[in-house]
Amino acid sequence: MQLKGICSLCGRADFLHTCRLCGSMVCSGCYSAELGVCKLCRSKIRRNSERH
Repeated sequence: MQLKGICSLCGRADFLHTCRLCGSMVCSGCYSAELGVCKLCRSKIRRNSERH
């Protein structure tokens, strides 16, 4: 079963995914399926990996 609602990042009505890091409910456009995180957490992960 998929949950449909309003994306907490962009406001689009769509099927939602839950970010495994922050718990935000986000649409497919704001979700990285390969990492299981929203685009905000994905950018934090990338910034941290560039520092190390």
